Amino acid sequence: MPVHQAVQTALTNNPSLQRTEQSIRVAEESLKFARGRKGVSLNASGGMSASKTEGVETSERVSTGLSASLPLYSGRRLESAIKAAELDIAISKLTFSQAQDDLIYQVVTAYVNALENLATSRVDLETEKNLYEHERMITAQFAAGAKAKLDLLRAQVETSNALQTAARSQASYEVALTTLAAIMSTDSIANLTVEDFEIHPTLDDVEKYLTEADENRLDLQADALRIEQGEVNVTNAKSGWLPELSASVGTNLNAQSHEWHFTPDASAGISASWNIFDSGITRAEVESAKVEVERLKLAMDADIDAIHEDVVTAYKNLRIALLRFSTTQKIVDIAEEQRYIATEKYNAGEGILLDVLDAELALSTAKKNNVSARYDVMRYSFDLAHAVGDTMKAIRG
Repeated sequence: MPVHQAVQTALTNNPSLQRTEQSIRVAEESLKFARGRKGVSLNASGGMSASKTEGVETSERVSTGLSASLPLYSGRRLESAIKAAELDIAISKLTFSQAQDDLIYQVVTAYVNALENLATSRVDLETEKNLYEHERMITAQFAAGAKAKLDLLRAQVETSNALQTAARSQASYEVALTTLAAIMSTDSIANLTVEDFEIHPTLDDVEKYLTEADENRLDLQADALRIEQGEVNVTNAKSGWLPELSASVGTNLNAQSHEWHFTPDASAGISASWNIFDSGITRAEVESAKVEVERLKLAMDADIDAIHEDVVTAYKNLRIALLRFSTTQKIVDIAEEQRYIATEKYNAGEGILLDVLDAELALSTAKKNNVSARYDVMRYSFDLAHAVGDTMKAIRG
């Protein structure tokens, strides 16, 4: 499965991401509620009563009414509630987009881990195959009396060790696939495979990445909107000191049983209310809202510091990994030449088996170091891209 397909599968199936998306719908419904409070409201009423006094005919009364009201002024309480709800939708969308990028980062990191384990397993299998060929050759030479039994026993031991190492590497690969499948929310690893891919990272000045992170990180944008929402809540709290005005109109129909003639009446008016003294409740709400704004600002500062630390750490790790990859590739070439020389000398009777085995194991170590460096380059490229705010940028280049 290509890495892009693995990412898309995770974005489609991951239940945690789906729950995060639902928060957008909740925020949208909250906005409808806030806007509804600022509109016209209609109320209908009706009733029927009956009474009887001794010696007097039973009397029945029916009434029905309809009234409408509209808030004229709320000290910006209703407007603040609408603005806060609009900001909540924007925050929810940013949080969802950030959750998507976080999930992509988890997928590609697990994918790279699986690739590294697969490559390591292939190196170990190749080493086991080479050592087995040495053992088979020495077995034939021992049978012909050309080699000592000690060489045969040593070759058998090294082959057995290499076989166990290859088995552990294969098990590690399968565990890595299981981890990837869990992040992708797939049921089984039976048909799950990973396909190698290339990236071509280049490093600019670290300040460039810090600036990109400040501009692009969606969680920082959400932090800024939360601060704005907190300031709106301060305005909302201050409305408790201001009067409220509302207009209303209504009509009623009344009738009694001895006439059954409905008599209409109508009413209209404007009402005002003003909380002159509330024992300091409004002041406490205002101060609490102000403190919350300060807390949100400090939280954003902490997030900026953490993101900058992630950027710098990923940048340094990637720089070292690029250097390691270049160096380990040269060591692989040297180790291959060393193994060739040791093998040819041994076959010519001029060398000892220990040199051959040491050269074979040295080549195996060099190849695995090269594998580790290569996938560290990929891993830290994704670390840096994620810290900047766009994980897939590492693939796009």
